[in-house]
Amino acid sequence: MKKIMICFLIGILLIGTAACGNKPAGNEAAEDDDIKAQFENSVFLGDSITEGFAFNEILPSENIMAGAGATAGYVYEEYMDDLVDKKPDNVFILLGSDDMLMPVDDPKALFEIDLTKLIDQIKEKVPDIKIYLQSIMPVTQEAIKQYPRYKEIDEYNQLLKEMAGKLSVTYVDIAAIVNENPDLFAEDGVHFKKEFYQLWLKKLSESI
Repeated sequence: MKKIMICFLIGILLIGTAACGNKPAGNEAAEDDDIKAQFENSVFLGDSITEGFAFNEILPSENIMAGAGATAGYVYEEYMDDLVDKKPDNVFILLGSDDMLMPVDDPKALFEIDLTKLIDQIKEKVPDIKIYLQSIMPVTQEAIKQYPRYKEIDEYNQLLKEMAGKLSVTYVDIAAIVNENPDLFAEDGVHFKKEFYQLWLKKLSESI
């Protein structure tokens, strides 16, 4: 009888342990859903890095206005009308990675002009919107060897921070997430794996 009772108690303990072990996963999924819900009426403007939110099914495609090779000037021409029609509560902008590769004499100056124009027009046409200007993502050393201009990412981010102050928009530094999770780079050292986007979204949720 004593053996049966011991086995019964061990069984109860194991079931309880298993239940506790499963609980965090459920909580984590619920937390992810809660975070996503915060961006229900938000738009993300950017290049192929931002496009990953839709590609990885992190956010609905209608919330993502982004594409490979997109620059600030391209985004202005391609997505401004759609953004105005959608009238989102928030817009999150991540641009610069492709702007710095533009074959012009002064890509940084052009980037500042085009991005200022984009932000000014958003503020004019969607007056109540909250604008978030995100830092450009770091890249790996291998990517810098292939595209040496990526060495200027820190300089561009300093420019973005200064522009955010001048234009009265919110600057969000997301570089730390990349530096803390180098294993989440994709093979090209520029883009990111699906898991990175959950961390990115959580970071942004803290800024809303």
